Amino acid sequence: MSGVEIDALPVGVVRVDRDERVVEANAWFRRWLAEEPTGRLLSEILVPVPDFLEGAGRSSRMMSCPGHPERAVLVTRAEDADGAVLTVMEAADRYASGTRLRNLHGLADRTQSRLQLIMDASIAFAAATTEERLSRVLADTASQAYRAEESVVMLFSESGVLRRTAGTNPFEHTIPEFTISARVRQMREVVKISGEADAERLSPSLAEAMRTAGVQAAIVAPLHLEDVSLGLFACFFRHPRVFDDEASPLAEALAGQAAQKLATLRLERRLQHAAMHDDITDLPNRRSLEDLPSLGDHTPASVIFIDLDGFKEVNDTLGHDRGDEVLREVARRLQENLREGDVVARYGGDEFVVVCGADAAAAVEIAERVRAAVGEEYTFLPASLPIAASIGVATARVGDGLLNVDRLIRRADQAMYAAKNSGGNQVAIAD
Repeated sequence: MSGVEIDALPVGVVRVDRDERVVEANAWFRRWLAEEPTGRLLSEILVPVPDFLEGAGRSSRMMSCPGHPERAVLVTRAEDADGAVLTVMEAADRYASGTRLRNLHGLADRTQSRLQLIMDASIAFAAATTEERLSRVLADTASQAYRAEESVVMLFSESGVLRRTAGTNPFEHTIPEFTISARVRQMREVVKISGEADAERLSPSLAEAMRTAGVQAAIVAPLHLEDVSLGLFACFFRHPRVFDDEASPLAEALAGQAAQKLATLRLERRLQHAAMHDDITDLPNRRSLEDLPSLGDHTPASVIFIDLDGFKEVNDTLGHDRGDEVLREVARRLQENLREGDVVARYGGDEFVVVCGADAAAAVEIAERVRAAVGEEYTFLPASLPIAASIGVATARVGDGLLNVDRLIRRADQAMYAAKNSGGNQVAIAD
């Protein structure tokens, strides 16, 4: 190659010998490399990098300085007897354009995958019938969406206690629950933490917890509905992680869907409870007794029917609010004096029913205990308005076959009227 001629070219020209060592390079290439290439191996000054504009320049190869892919050039190689001659052209703009195009394609692919993920999650959320199942779906979906090593879902119970309902929490033993609970109630936006510096800006204790747990990044999304905090989900990464622009919208979409389903589940549960429970005493109601199964032939079972003596006088004299207070107190005393497994319900008005697995003798003993408890003093009532109980007991006879609970209730009701007609405040046993 003639030095004068090749130095005038607007491209780089490099000759290498058969050992791939640079023998000669023109002025353009030396300026581009910013150091002397002669005598060096070609692999020390040029390495292949991806060419993202596929199909263009198939005879050329995209290369760059080692460690600096942005300093890209297109290299065309012509072999000869002594080695090869390389033509080198500036391609930094092409490389940058290709990189942007690749990133856009990658973002489009991720967006499509995430949209599909959201649709799949929506179907799975809709099928969830319990908070625990909903939490597992959310934890698994979030972990998959962000390729996280760990994920956790924490929900506030209806009594206001934050508890883990799915997944694992690497900070469980380093950050107190009351601290997490207080922060969750204040959260309204997705929080992305990429590295210790991000964590330190949020909270030194969080940064320390991440170091202790070996967590290098995290994304946390609050679950809230109409400014009511329901909980959160979080993903944790034990490798460096930088979140793209789609990370927060994805978390918001998942959190929004989960919050809506959680609110629906809780509303359904409240409606179910209201349908099967008395609104004054919160005891099961008459309808719930109708759903009790029939009693088996060899299962000792009894019904205790309780009617309050003196309740009408309280209502007429002091009003229904004080009467409701009496009902709540009676309900409390009944629950305190029954055994585990016994069912007590408010049957209607001032009537209560107890269904228990007991023979006649045990049922009478329970009934007498209940009668004594109901007849004790009510501190919020005047002595002139005492409360007592007329009680009827009916027991299923062994050998009668399947006995419907409703039949036992009717027999106990008849016995209760016998007790009331005999002066009240006593227990009568059905025939």
